[in-house]
Amino acid sequence: MEQPPRSVAQRESSLVCKLWRSLYGLKQSPRAWFGKFSSVVQAFGMKRSEADHLVFYCHTSSSRCVYLVVYVDDIVIIGNDQEKIAQLKEHLFSHFQTKDLGKLKYFLGIEVAQSKDGIIISQRKYALDILKKTGMSDCRPIDSSMDPNQKLLSNQGELYYDPERYWRLVGKLIYLTITRPDISFAVGVVSQFM
Repeated sequence: MEQPPRSVAQRESSLVCKLWRSLYGLKQSPRAWFGKFSSVVQAFGMKRSEADHLVFYCHTSSSRCVYLVVYVDDIVIIGNDQEKIAQLKEHLFSHFQTKDLGKLKYFLGIEVAQSKDGIIISQRKYALDILKKTGMSDCRPIDSSMDPNQKLLSNQGELYYDPERYWRLVGKLIYLTITRPDISFAVGVVSQFM
Protein backbone atom coordinates (compact mmCIF):
# COMPACT_ATOMS: atom_id res chain seq x y z
CA MET A 1 0.00 0.00 0.00
CA GLU A 2 1.24 3.47 -0.82
CA GLN A 3 0.33 6.95 0.31
CA PRO A 4 -1.90 8.87 -2.08
CA PRO A 5 -0.07 11.38 -4.33
CA ARG A 6 0.27 14.91 -2.90
CA SER A 7 -0.03 13.60 0.66
CA VAL A 8 3.38 11.95 0.96
CA ALA A 9 5.11 13.28 4.06
CA GLN A 10 8.69 14.46 3.63
CA ARG A 11 11.19 11.65 4.43
CA GLU A 12 8.30 9.41 5.58
CA SER A 13 7.08 8.02 2.27
CA SER A 14 6.87 4.49 3.68
CA LEU A 15 4.21 5.43 6.25
CA VAL A 16 0.53 4.68 5.58
CA CYS A 17 -2.73 5.51 7.34
CA LYS A 18 -4.39 2.89 9.49
CA LEU A 19 -8.19 2.81 9.31
CA TRP A 20 -9.87 2.50 12.68
CA ARG A 21 -13.27 1.87 11.12
CA SER A 22 -14.25 0.02 8.00
CA LEU A 23 -15.62 2.07 5.15
CA TYR A 24 -18.87 1.35 3.34
CA GLY A 25 -18.25 -0.27 -0.03
CA LEU A 26 -14.97 -1.95 0.80
CA LYS A 27 -14.69 -5.72 0.43
CA GLN A 28 -14.06 -6.11 4.15
CA SER A 29 -16.95 -3.90 5.33
CA PRO A 30 -19.58 -6.70 5.46
CA ARG A 31 -17.23 -8.79 7.59
CA ALA A 32 -16.51 -5.84 9.88
CA TRP A 33 -20.23 -5.05 10.20
CA PHE A 34 -21.11 -8.66 11.00
CA GLY A 35 -18.24 -8.87 13.50
CA LYS A 36 -19.60 -5.82 15.32
CA PHE A 37 -23.20 -7.09 15.08
CA SER A 38 -22.20 -10.53 16.35
CA SER A 39 -20.36 -9.10 19.35
CA VAL A 40 -23.33 -6.85 20.26
CA VAL A 41 -25.80 -9.75 20.02
CA GLN A 42 -23.55 -12.07 22.02
CA ALA A 43 -23.03 -9.37 24.66
CA PHE A 44 -26.82 -9.43 25.10
CA GLY A 45 -26.58 -13.14 25.97
CA MET A 46 -27.40 -14.77 22.65
CA LYS A 47 -25.33 -17.76 21.53
CA ARG A 48 -24.18 -18.27 17.95
CA SER A 49 -25.36 -21.48 16.33
CA GLU A 50 -22.60 -23.91 15.40
CA ALA A 51 -24.64 -25.21 12.46
CA ASP A 52 -25.26 -21.76 10.92
CA HIS A 53 -23.28 -18.74 12.06
CA LEU A 54 -26.06 -16.39 10.92
CA VAL A 55 -28.40 -17.80 13.58
CA PHE A 56 -28.27 -16.74 17.22
CA TYR A 57 -30.38 -18.23 20.01
CA CYS A 58 -31.16 -17.79 23.67
CA HIS A 59 -33.08 -20.21 25.91
CA THR A 60 -34.43 -18.25 28.85
CA SER A 61 -35.99 -21.37 30.40
CA SER A 62 -36.74 -24.93 29.36
CA SER A 63 -39.83 -23.77 27.46
CA ARG A 64 -38.88 -20.18 26.47
CA CYS A 65 -36.55 -19.29 23.60
CA VAL A 66 -35.61 -16.49 21.21
CA TYR A 67 -33.97 -16.89 17.80
CA LEU A 68 -32.35 -14.19 15.70
CA VAL A 69 -31.58 -14.82 12.01
CA VAL A 70 -29.43 -12.46 9.91
CA TYR A 71 -29.29 -12.33 6.12
CA VAL A 72 -27.22 -9.47 4.65
CA ASP A 73 -29.01 -6.50 6.28
CA ASP A 74 -32.29 -8.21 7.20
CA ILE A 75 -32.86 -9.44 10.74
CA VAL A 76 -35.66 -11.75 11.82
CA ILE A 77 -36.37 -12.26 15.52
CA ILE A 78 -38.70 -15.09 16.53
CA GLY A 79 -39.54 -16.85 19.76
CA ASN A 80 -42.07 -17.34 22.51
CA ASP A 81 -40.51 -15.05 25.13
CA GLN A 82 -42.04 -11.66 24.27
CA GLU A 83 -40.28 -9.87 27.13
CA LYS A 84 -36.82 -11.08 25.99
CA ILE A 85 -37.66 -10.18 22.37
CA ALA A 86 -38.57 -6.62 23.45
CA GLN A 87 -35.32 -6.35 25.43
CA LEU A 88 -33.32 -7.63 22.44
CA LYS A 89 -34.94 -5.07 20.13
CA GLU A 90 -34.11 -2.26 22.55
CA HIS A 91 -30.55 -3.55 22.79
CA LEU A 92 -30.22 -3.52 18.99
CA PHE A 93 -31.84 -0.05 18.74
CA SER A 94 -29.28 1.31 21.19
CA HIS A 95 -26.33 0.02 19.12
CA PHE A 96 -27.55 0.24 15.52
CA GLN A 97 -29.84 2.37 13.44
CA THR A 98 -32.60 -0.19 12.92
CA LYS A 99 -36.30 -0.16 12.25
CA ASP A 100 -38.91 -2.63 13.50
CA LEU A 101 -41.09 -3.58 10.52
CA GLY A 102 -43.57 -5.52 12.66
CA LYS A 103 -44.65 -9.08 12.05
CA LEU A 104 -42.80 -10.98 9.37
CA LYS A 105 -44.71 -11.06 6.07
CA TYR A 106 -42.07 -11.72 3.41
CA PHE A 107 -38.47 -12.93 3.70
CA LEU A 108 -36.11 -14.19 0.99
CA GLY A 109 -38.92 -14.93 -1.45
CA ILE A 110 -41.02 -16.71 1.17
CA GLU A 111 -44.41 -15.32 2.16
CA VAL A 112 -45.27 -15.77 5.84
CA ALA A 113 -48.86 -15.76 7.14
CA GLN A 114 -49.26 -15.79 10.93
CA SER A 115 -52.36 -16.56 12.94
CA LYS A 116 -53.18 -17.83 16.42
CA ASP A 117 -53.24 -21.36 14.96
CA GLY A 118 -49.70 -21.19 13.60
CA ILE A 119 -47.55 -20.03 10.71
CA ILE A 120 -48.02 -20.80 7.02
CA ILE A 121 -45.17 -20.27 4.55
CA SER A 122 -45.64 -20.03 0.81
CA GLN A 123 -43.64 -19.14 -2.27
CA ARG A 124 -46.66 -18.33 -4.44
CA LYS A 125 -45.31 -14.99 -5.72
CA TYR A 126 -41.89 -16.54 -6.33
CA ALA A 127 -43.45 -19.40 -8.34
CA LEU A 128 -45.61 -16.98 -10.35
CA ASP A 129 -42.50 -14.89 -11.13
CA ILE A 130 -40.74 -18.01 -12.43
CA LEU A 131 -43.72 -18.83 -14.65
CA LYS A 132 -43.84 -15.25 -15.94
CA LYS A 133 -40.09 -15.12 -16.72
CA THR A 134 -40.26 -18.40 -18.62
CA GLY A 135 -43.40 -17.41 -20.55
CA MET A 136 -45.47 -20.19 -18.97
CA SER A 137 -48.05 -18.08 -17.09
CA ASP A 138 -50.90 -19.40 -19.24
CA CYS A 139 -50.00 -23.11 -18.91
CA ARG A 140 -52.42 -25.50 -17.25
CA PRO A 141 -51.34 -27.02 -13.92
CA ILE A 142 -51.01 -30.79 -13.59
CA ASP A 143 -51.04 -33.07 -10.55
CA SER A 144 -47.84 -34.96 -11.32
CA SER A 145 -44.88 -32.91 -12.44
CA MET A 146 -42.93 -35.80 -14.04
CA ASP A 147 -43.25 -39.48 -14.82
CA PRO A 148 -40.72 -41.24 -12.53
CA ASN A 149 -40.15 -43.92 -15.20
CA GLN A 150 -39.19 -41.34 -17.85
CA LYS A 151 -35.49 -41.63 -18.73
CA LEU A 152 -33.78 -38.47 -19.93
CA LEU A 153 -30.44 -38.62 -21.71
CA SER A 154 -27.97 -35.80 -22.26
CA ASN A 155 -27.46 -36.71 -25.95
CA GLN A 156 -31.21 -36.86 -26.61
CA GLY A 157 -32.91 -33.86 -28.22
CA GLU A 158 -31.46 -30.46 -29.06
CA LEU A 159 -29.20 -28.46 -26.75
CA TYR A 160 -30.85 -25.48 -25.09
CA TYR A 161 -29.67 -22.27 -26.76
CA ASP A 162 -28.91 -20.46 -23.48
CA PRO A 163 -27.32 -22.77 -20.88
CA GLU A 164 -26.87 -19.94 -18.33
CA ARG A 165 -30.61 -19.23 -18.41
CA TYR A 166 -31.26 -22.96 -17.86
CA TRP A 167 -28.88 -22.99 -14.87
CA ARG A 168 -30.61 -19.94 -13.33
CA LEU A 169 -34.01 -21.56 -13.83
CA VAL A 170 -32.91 -24.83 -12.20
CA GLY A 171 -31.45 -22.83 -9.28
CA LYS A 172 -34.78 -21.04 -8.84
CA LEU A 173 -36.63 -24.35 -8.94
CA ILE A 174 -34.27 -25.81 -6.32
CA TYR A 175 -35.10 -22.84 -4.05
CA LEU A 176 -38.82 -23.36 -4.74
CA THR A 177 -38.62 -26.90 -3.32
CA ILE A 178 -38.45 -25.32 0.18
CA THR A 179 -42.24 -25.04 0.15
CA ARG A 180 -42.95 -27.41 -2.75
CA PRO A 181 -41.36 -30.77 -1.91
CA ASP A 182 -43.69 -32.37 -4.48
CA ILE A 183 -41.47 -31.06 -7.30
CA SER A 184 -38.20 -32.24 -5.73
CA PHE A 185 -37.92 -35.35 -7.91
CA ALA A 186 -38.43 -33.47 -11.17
CA VAL A 187 -36.05 -30.70 -10.13
CA GLY A 188 -33.45 -33.29 -9.14
CA VAL A 189 -33.71 -34.92 -12.57
CA VAL A 190 -33.39 -31.69 -14.56
CA SER A 191 -30.51 -30.51 -12.33
CA GLN A 192 -28.47 -33.50 -13.56
CA PHE A 193 -28.20 -31.78 -16.96
CA MET A 194 -26.54 -28.56 -15.83
